[in-house]
Amino acid sequence: MNLIDDFIDSDNQAEYLSKEYDYVLDAIDSVKAKASLLAYCRSNKIKVITIGGAGGQVDPTQICVADLSRTVQDPLAKKIKDQLRRFHNFSKNPKRKFGIDCVYSTEQLKYPQADGSVCAVKATAEGPKRMDCATGFGAATVVTATFGFVAVSRIIEKIIQKHS
Repeated sequence: MNLIDDFIDSDNQAEYLSKEYDYVLDAIDSVKAKASLLAYCRSNKIKVITIGGAGGQVDPTQICVADLSRTVQDPLAKKIKDQLRRFHNFSKNPKRKFGIDCVYSTEQLKYPQADGSVCAVKATAEGPKRMDCATGFGAATVVTATFGFVAVSRIIEKIIQKHS
């Protein structure tokens, strides 16, 4: 295992990913950096698993793994798919897979309301809500931890299959 305690971007990803890795686990929240990393890994035949967004979710039992192109109900994954198709030459054909596993949740997002409650629809009177801690809309540890556990489990499974 090689932990990189730095922000990875298109300027330094070749340096950080120049070694031979069994897998790269991506948990980046920035759309541009995440898409760049995934595109770099795919074009350089580096195995990678990505994690979708966790904001507004509380039920870890709805977490699953699918090809990134097949994800649903995940706003971050949708933005990544769009970015990969627009700027990194990923197929726009909905029948073609990206070849990148994604850990994501099918849970309907819960948006904060002005009165402190939550609902499944974004509030519009106050403008768009962002899914971040600055607006009081963070991620539940039970969800983010489970995303990580599922991703690592998938990597271990793939490594065992490779060496069997």
